[in-house]
Amino acid sequence: ATSNAHRVGAFFLAALFLLSTIGATAYVIWEINRDNTPLVSETDEEQAAAEALEEQRAAQAAAEEANACGTGKFEAVTARAVPKVVKLNADITALKTVDVKVGEGAEVKAGDCVAALYYGTLAKDGTVFDGNYETGTPIEFSLNGVIQGWVQGIPGMKVGGVRRLEIPADLAYGEQDQNGIPANSDLIFEVEIISARQAE
Repeated sequence: ATSNAHRVGAFFLAALFLLSTIGATAYVIWEINRDNTPLVSETDEEQAAAEALEEQRAAQAAAEEANACGTGKFEAVTARAVPKVVKLNADITALKTVDVKVGEGAEVKAGDCVAALYYGTLAKDGTVFDGNYETGTPIEFSLNGVIQGWVQGIPGMKVGGVRRLEIPADLAYGEQDQNGIPANSDLIFEVEIISARQAE
């Protein structure tokens, strides 16, 4: 009788162990499948709001980078004559730089804080969208906080120099409209370097 009781007990324990193993395996499989299924599916509005928030954060980060040079103010220089407007009949496919005047001062390096006069036009029709040539009041900015056409096109200039930058849309504002600049616009800037210094 004792032997039969031991057999029954052992059988019961084995069955219990088997059931617990199957249960644990099933639970793990269920958890894996549950993790791959989003608990709440985002609506189009929620997704758009999340994307807008991300764009806002990126813009704020860019603004902070642009202000990395501080708020240095520069005395106005003599106003410059508006440069001859250049219109291009073909799309700009790569950044092109033309030195209108080679400067004699310090050389601008990547990431520098630069004070400059500039004049910006749309490459396709010469429409002016921004500039400070006519006021003669320089702006200072970090070369880490501007469009890629400036990031790549300004280093190597010297203080006092003037350079024309022909910038393809993908190195400017791309598919975004920006202050009078239509999406996918190639841009032309003429830039004069008034001063340059290393970012703090």
